[in-house]
Amino acid sequence: MPHDVWLKKGREKKIRNGYPWVQRGEIEHGEGEPGGLVRVRDMDGATLGTGTFNPASRFPVRMLTTQEEPIDQAWFARRLAKADQIRRTRLQNTDSWRVSGGESDGLSGLIIDRYGDHLVVQVRTLGMERLREFWYPALLEALKPASVYERSDMAGRNEERLSPHAGELLGPVPETVVMHEDGLKHTVLIKEGLKTGFYLDQRQTRRAFEAALKPGDKVLDVFSYTGAFAMRAARAGALPTAVDMNPLAVDTARADAALNGLEFPVVEANAFEFLPSEAPGTYDWILLDPPAIAKTAEKRDSLKWGIWKLAYHALPALKPGGTLIVSACTYQMSLPMLVDTVRLAANDQHVILNLEHMTIQDIDHPAPIQFPEALYLKTGWFRRAD
Repeated sequence: MPHDVWLKKGREKKIRNGYPWVQRGEIEHGEGEPGGLVRVRDMDGATLGTGTFNPASRFPVRMLTTQEEPIDQAWFARRLAKADQIRRTRLQNTDSWRVSGGESDGLSGLIIDRYGDHLVVQVRTLGMERLREFWYPALLEALKPASVYERSDMAGRNEERLSPHAGELLGPVPETVVMHEDGLKHTVLIKEGLKTGFYLDQRQTRRAFEAALKPGDKVLDVFSYTGAFAMRAARAGALPTAVDMNPLAVDTARADAALNGLEFPVVEANAFEFLPSEAPGTYDWILLDPPAIAKTAEKRDSLKWGIWKLAYHALPALKPGGTLIVSACTYQMSLPMLVDTVRLAANDQHVILNLEHMTIQDIDHPAPIQFPEALYLKTGWFRRAD
């Protein structure tokens, strides 16, 4: 039976409303085995649900359910089958999506991305590591993959007192997989790429971007990774240039362009060095999608400085009437903070910008409003007005 953890008075409301994390200071008393299950109660003894317990974590309790139900293989199979079916029903023109978004799907600490018949998983918490005997066979039962590769090599595991890990769970696992999205083929770098191999969460922005382009538009795609935005631009008749400093990503972008019958330059360069060298008024569109360097509040200023510098050097190269698209891939930077950072760069360059549009992560990366941290990706579209 799970151990019991009692929350301080008044702290139970957010759990009842669906918030999945319990902080140390919210626990009145009680504890459990590291990585084990605990029953969470309010101060009157009423059961709030069941979660995993890790005393070393910033969030010692991570909720799995607010119902009184056993957490076993059947429970995971139901959750995974439901999540996958929702994606199959709602997503169109793609064979790849995030099956489990962790907390956003009631599976705190477990990320599962589907690329066709191949799965990539990330185990982010001690609790989910200890529950592997349940969720892994449930995954095989509910999702029936051809292969499964684990990419639990993120630095965040250190906070859970877990070592980074990557390896084959069900094989053979191919080095790369070709996924399909809106008629384009993309090579997914399962074993060596960023995240789980591809940026599934930018699907909504990619579609809106392609729809807004006109033939002949000049596009600069900075932090292009494997060239997904640049390929959209080329297909629309625009003239893209992709820039990334990762040699593997650059090679993959060039190969994927050829795979799709497209042609555009892919430059291997550091964005902070490349942007200042561009001629003024060159591009109709500039996309900036830097990596999420701020996973914690302590690193937020570093991200703000990075985005300010990128926007500052990008703006001179943007034509009057052109659009700057800037993404921030972390909860630690809100949309108002992103807008304010770009505003400061525009002020320093004496450029007037209008915020005309915004996009967020696609629906396979759910953002429950009771869990604000789930809305991590936000993208501002800024049109140069001068």
